[in-house]
Amino acid sequence: MTGSHPAAPGSRPGPHPPASAPGPRPDRRPHSGRRRTGTRAPLALAVPALLATGFLLVPLLGILARTEWGALGSHLGSEGVTEAVRLSLLVSFGALALSLLLGVPLAWLLARVDFPGKALVRSLVLLPMVLPPTVGGVALLLGFGRRGLLGPWLEDSFGVVLPFHTSGAVVAATFVSMPFLVISLEGTLAGLRPAYEETAASLGAGPLRVFGTVTLPLVAPGLAAGAALTWARALGEFGATITFAGNLPESTQTLPLQVYLLLQNEPEAATSVSLLLLAIAMAVLVGLRGRWTGTGGSSRGNVRRRLPGRRNEPAPEGPQDAPPVAPAPGSTTPPGTGAPGSGVPGARVPGDVPGPGVRGGNWPLHARVTGFTELTLEAAPGTTVAVVGPNGAGKTTLLRALLGLTPRARAELALGDSEVGSLPPHRRGVAWVPQDGALFPHLTALSNTAYGLRAQGAGRAEARHQAQEWLSRLGVGHLAHRRPGQLSGGQAGRVALARALAARPRLLLLDEPLAALDQTTRARVRHTLRGHLSGFGGVCMLVTHDPVEAVSLADRVLVLEDGRALQDAPPAEVTRHPRSPWVARMLGRNALPGTGAGGSTLDLDDGGTLVAADPVPEGAAVLAVIAPEAVALHRERPHGSPRNVRRGTVREITAVGSRLRVLVAAEPGPGGPAVEGGPADGPAGGPDLVAEITAEAAAELGLADGAEVFTSVKATEITLVER
Repeated sequence: MTGSHPAAPGSRPGPHPPASAPGPRPDRRPHSGRRRTGTRAPLALAVPALLATGFLLVPLLGILARTEWGALGSHLGSEGVTEAVRLSLLVSFGALALSLLLGVPLAWLLARVDFPGKALVRSLVLLPMVLPPTVGGVALLLGFGRRGLLGPWLEDSFGVVLPFHTSGAVVAATFVSMPFLVISLEGTLAGLRPAYEETAASLGAGPLRVFGTVTLPLVAPGLAAGAALTWARALGEFGATITFAGNLPESTQTLPLQVYLLLQNEPEAATSVSLLLLAIAMAVLVGLRGRWTGTGGSSRGNVRRRLPGRRNEPAPEGPQDAPPVAPAPGSTTPPGTGAPGSGVPGARVPGDVPGPGVRGGNWPLHARVTGFTELTLEAAPGTTVAVVGPNGAGKTTLLRALLGLTPRARAELALGDSEVGSLPPHRRGVAWVPQDGALFPHLTALSNTAYGLRAQGAGRAEARHQAQEWLSRLGVGHLAHRRPGQLSGGQAGRVALARALAARPRLLLLDEPLAALDQTTRARVRHTLRGHLSGFGGVCMLVTHDPVEAVSLADRVLVLEDGRALQDAPPAEVTRHPRSPWVARMLGRNALPGTGAGGSTLDLDDGGTLVAADPVPEGAAVLAVIAPEAVALHRERPHGSPRNVRRGTVREITAVGSRLRVLVAAEPGPGGPAVEGGPADGPAGGPDLVAEITAEAAAELGLADGAEVFTSVKATEITLVER
């Protein structure tokens, strides 16, 4: 090119920034989110803030100043205080246990399920936090007392009398402290990505197994924070306890009640016991390190913000990865056969022989999807269907409908002779790889891959053996003991793929599984995946934006647009005659929608006209497909056989292998047929075109960003496809 060089892919020519002078390197270490520099508080705000801090600090300083440090041991070691400590620990831990038993399911329900009256239930949870404790005690008496709503029934049926008993103190402490647990855990659950639980269900894990093996480990920090606050609040409860359970020594007289009694006769001892409670409260708050307010410490439950490879230094991608190990001939039994008692249709423990009544492990697909995505889909065993379309076309919705995970669409789904559309996700035998893999952060790559096998009843040793084989086949076997945070994006994607393949499903759903891989690794994994799919007894549906994946892996290409099937044909047919402009562009072609104007002329939707070689019925909606190689570029208006000549401006030059792609934007204008005898400078207006030329041709033409050019396309180079 004259005066410029071809731009790198995705870049535009432009001036280079001047090199900076050598000097000390700036500190690029990340700063804490709590640190603020260069900001001074206005005096009108700083003074009230200091007064508020002093207001909260003075009572605490009063306790420290009035404590008789020399008599502290004798005060805390007295018989009444030690008994109150024992009783307080019993009551507080009893309240914590009851809060965990009742509060954890309630928090999950509020965070995960929409139901009528949800706002009312959440208000009931918050009520004990704003209700005066003595009023709470009165309410408990009227509800569970001997003359309350449930008290007589509890006494007559079970012999349980709560008021003025240790169990009553536990109930009172639970009433005022459980909201802390529910609120903390609900917030953590709300921040937990549902994809983890949905993926676990697709691997065959039932709801309770998902909750115990995925949900609870991921929300453990939030659960621990809520439990600590719940215990501390129960330890310090006074008003509800004295009103509902009374102040009985060795029965309900906890530390706060002991402080109340000591104030009347031994204020110095009361101060010492108050100091003990203060120290416990401060220890809990320091231990939480701001988790309650969200200002300190990271939480594994807040995994929405954590990306693979960020927590620890990821393993390098590329040559360090072991090459995929192809399965030995005959070593892989076709997946999809069933195991008795597995609870998952089509799930089979690797190495087992098919159970009685299992027929061949072939699972044809019959699906009718309604809702946002509407289509009917049938596929024979071993078929791979590539699902393509623009963003918002309904590709992911289709996969989630087949899994039973979305209210936007519903699928009547049959796999083989089994109707599974009415079954919950974990019993459908459908495995799913979401866009980001959704690897469980608390499990190693090996445990992630073995998860589906364990959920289907395989023994631990056998499941881990099969998982290691799958990881090795995909070239990440040497990373088996690393957690997702220690993997690069590409490595994590291969582990997610191995996890789905190891589960041996009847239907395999892959949502852009190779998107995070580099070109070399993607080719290797594509080869391994193709080898597995060739012997797969079920159907694989692959969402992709990569034409190479669609052509090399798929037997059929399903084109979606606005939730509807626009085209369903073999890859060769879709490549030759794409019915969607988006698909044509995905395949690297120019796609110009238009309407027949009589003869061979098209009125283009984007303006202007186009002359093709074949006649077009007037009013027919067609798509004109033009290969970039068929678009010629000229610096002056050409003469000769080209019938479609337009004036435009070069807007972008990108390298594609050894060739260059040039985007030519049409100049605004009235358009009109570009035929011999037209305006001397050629018409303007119409759609943009992409031309593909050699670097030598670009240099000869002196192309650069902003250069004015003419494009020409021979009528015989235009392929017309019905829309």
